[in-house]
Amino acid sequence: MTQTNRCIVADIGGTNGRFGIATFHEGQVKPDIDQVIVFPCREYDSLSQMLGAYIEKLGSSVPREAKLAIAGPTTEKKGRLTNLGWEVDADQIARTHGLEAVKFVNDFGALARACPFLEEGVDFVTLKNGEADPAAPISVMGPGTGFGVALLVPNGHGGYHTVSTEGGFMAFAPGSRLEHDLTEHLRTDLGYVSVESFLCGEGIARIYRFLVDYGGGGDRDLSPAEITKLAAEGGAPACTRAVQLFLSIVGSTAGDIALVHGARGGVFLGGGILPKIADMVGPSDLLRRFVAKGAQSAYVETIPVHLITAEYAALVGAAVA
Repeated sequence: MTQTNRCIVADIGGTNGRFGIATFHEGQVKPDIDQVIVFPCREYDSLSQMLGAYIEKLGSSVPREAKLAIAGPTTEKKGRLTNLGWEVDADQIARTHGLEAVKFVNDFGALARACPFLEEGVDFVTLKNGEADPAAPISVMGPGTGFGVALLVPNGHGGYHTVSTEGGFMAFAPGSRLEHDLTEHLRTDLGYVSVESFLCGEGIARIYRFLVDYGGGGDRDLSPAEITKLAAEGGAPACTRAVQLFLSIVGSTAGDIALVHGARGGVFLGGGILPKIADMVGPSDLLRRFVAKGAQSAYVETIPVHLITAEYAALVGAAVA
């Protein structure tokens, strides 16, 4: 961080790039985030071009450093935005825009890093109470344009080590006959069926189209946004079934990941989709599927589950990562 304690921060997913300025005040560990602007990724050819558009909007007072959270595998200096196909080089971007330093972090790694700073009732809501172990890992995951997964591991000194993963690309495990048929239906087109095949915006549309074909009736050409809107309104049975099945898969996957991570510190669900359909979580099977883990159901039953509602939490995480 420069002497001014300000830096550009960003959270760039497959659909939108959110940019802001993080300011650290003396004695303050959580930065203030302001001057947030959201850019549609489809309108740009590269991350550098999008950053340039943000810098142009800032005008004169431009911080000399940038910390950019990107949706894909990355090191501090090089990365790839999986769903956009953008290869990024931090030093090249810094030279292009006259910045002293540019650093990358995985987008869900940034979201995970923000979790210790989030306030219940303000930044997240609790879906399931439990007994969080402060010495145990915390899992952070969620669907958006893709499905992100990260892990916070306590370091024993009051802080955390962040582990970014590509857990969204693990093979999907059907939990019912309907999910088995759905998987085999999709395997014809994709070959390899991952968790992210269903747990993303396009995944909702895939589930919906399958249900329309499976049960008959419904407009196959609805967008994910139209499907979730109609499901929330309750006027389209196929849309409602699609969102409920989507939430069931979220719950089952989250429980699997919690077992793998040993996430007795808690599970935080985030991403761009779940906050928009939060009212549908309660009537769904999400939490039942989360704890339905056979001999280890009692293990996951103790784990609290939270839903991140703060829109720009990843910007905080990018700043402190």
